[in-house]
Amino acid sequence: MARPGRKKRAESRYAEQAEQLAMRLRALREQRGMTQEQLAAQAQISVATVRNIERVIVIEPSLFTVLAMVRVLDATIDDVAR
Repeated sequence: MARPGRKKRAESRYAEQAEQLAMRLRALREQRGMTQEQLAAQAQISVATVRNIERVIVIEPSLFTVLAMVRVLDATIDDVAR
């Protein structure tokens, strides 16, 4: 019996929300004049995580990861969830 494996972006029911989250986080980061590396360092997450969220490779990022990014960006969850 084959294991189903991880869903691809196109197959995820959260693909649209992940794209919106990625766009909003990137826009906030750029408005603050921050690089992905600076955001990652201040949020204490990897640069790869920031890149993968912004490129919509990660469809369901951890709530704690998103909270760390939002905190560094001096924003609220509402700012990225609308």
